[in-house]
Amino acid sequence: MRRRPTIVVFAILALGIVIAGTVLLIGRHGPGSARGDVDPLIVIDAGHGGRDPGATCEGIEEADVDLAVARRVAALIDTDGRLALRMTRSSDVYVTLEKRIVMANNADAALYLSIHVNACDYPDVTGIETLVSEKLVPEAPAWQFAEILQDAVATATGARDRGTRSQDLYLHRASMPAAILEMGFLTNDGERRKLLDPSYQQTMAEAIYRGIVAYLAYADPDFPDEASASSP
Repeated sequence: MRRRPTIVVFAILALGIVIAGTVLLIGRHGPGSARGDVDPLIVIDAGHGGRDPGATCEGIEEADVDLAVARRVAALIDTDGRLALRMTRSSDVYVTLEKRIVMANNADAALYLSIHVNACDYPDVTGIETLVSEKLVPEAPAWQFAEILQDAVATATGARDRGTRSQDLYLHRASMPAAILEMGFLTNDGERRKLLDPSYQQTMAEAIYRGIVAYLAYADPDFPDEASASSP
């Protein structure tokens, strides 16, 4: 019985180390929250990374494309004074799927968006789609977020609209609306060229940002109509 306080101390220290590591991984930005009058925190997850390159085609790794667009989205969110931002990774590092969701849950995020590109055995397949966990009912906020985001991105890019779909995904562990955006197919020559084009990446990022803001305005009538530049 006398050993229990020691065990508790070690447990608390271990938890502190995990939380500290999480903060370092998810970025430098403020303590945004989905509750109260604190700026809503948006977690942007660049898919794959490090020893997990994701889909590959013609020497192009998905993880690099995911990160390139995620950084552009992050830059747009970071200048919007209504929002707070964190990224699950900002460089080519490996982060487990579980840790990505734990990061968002621990930070009390308002939204979680994972950015990916697709691949297929048939090179003529193209298009953008947004995915949610199959464990969610169609009325769930994640479905609403995904549909608003999908419409914004498909409209802005002119890519084939493959719609919003549900799959067996790790996202069901998220305590906030969470979705995966598949920006196109690396395995299609034309779409791969677009995904590597900085101007197309910027168009994609701006559409993602608009989709995020549109959902927040839809979900919260008190969300400010106008963006204000954040302090330097």
